[in-house]
Amino acid sequence: MPPDKVHARLREVAAPAMKGSLPTVVLAGCGYGAIDALRALKGQARVIAINPHPYIVNSGMSTRLLSGRFSLDLVRIPLLEHIQANGAQFLQGRVTHIHPQAQTLTLEGAGGIQTLAYDYLLVNVGRELRAIDGMQHAFAIRPAEQLVAAQTWIRQCWQRAAQGDPTPSLLTFGVVGGGCTGTELMGELYDLCREMSAATGIPLARARLLLIHGQAHLAEGFSERFRQEVEREIRRLGVEIWAERRVKAFGPQQVWLEDGSELVAQTRLWAGGLQAPAWLRSCGLPLGPTGSLLVDECLRVQGAERILALGDCADFVWGSRLLPKIGVYAV
Repeated sequence: MPPDKVHARLREVAAPAMKGSLPTVVLAGCGYGAIDALRALKGQARVIAINPHPYIVNSGMSTRLLSGRFSLDLVRIPLLEHIQANGAQFLQGRVTHIHPQAQTLTLEGAGGIQTLAYDYLLVNVGRELRAIDGMQHAFAIRPAEQLVAAQTWIRQCWQRAAQGDPTPSLLTFGVVGGGCTGTELMGELYDLCREMSAATGIPLARARLLLIHGQAHLAEGFSERFRQEVEREIRRLGVEIWAERRVKAFGPQQVWLEDGSELVAQTRLWAGGLQAPAWLRSCGLPLGPTGSLLVDECLRVQGAERILALGDCADFVWGSRLLPKIGVYAV
């Protein structure tokens, strides 16, 4: 849907229910689309924006935190200035339930649990990292601070190796997940290892980099030509690709696979996929193939005239095809 029509729809949604009154529009989560929504609704509604933090993270840039090319400040997009400039109210917290018939939602924040009423609701809560047993033994792609911590840890591994530390698999680095994020993460890991190889004098060939992926190919969902090019480049870096190998759990030093095999690696990074927030399933709203809210061409949740959804928490079926949850399609 063209941006001008989306903005027109937002203005239509915010039209006063009765002359002289303004409806309450709640932004449940502030992903990328929130800033456009704030601008479109300025002066048209009483807007309440809810988000866990006063910023959002540019997920397309956050993998660069691992190599150190970017800092946290560079990947965080501040929200407060946009919220204040457009006359909205900010509540810090997480939405944990929607009650469509009552037109209320449940919010958990620093002040505890509260119920908030709305006239119209714009759901933009994104997706969450899929959990796996032993996740505490791995660095995850979210929150972004985990990647900063992983960078520090990897540098220490190289420095320890240079000092003669005999810990097994000290320079074995495993990335689990071969989607776009996992593949990009491996590229950043390679750059960091190349930097540390030069800094410590340890040949890069002494490091072992593995990309473990449950599917047959990396970057599934793209053209065959693109996938082949990605795999060719990853292998050219000396990375081992373990395709069609699903990870069961992490241990203190291990990656345990469903086929019974085990990998010992002192550094384990988890990029094993995202999923819709589990609480969406209990709201009584229609869900699409990925468990996200099913929306029409105006981003309305089907069968719920006063609720819209966008971003990763929305499933948009175009014809018979579910559009991938990738930024270029969202734009």
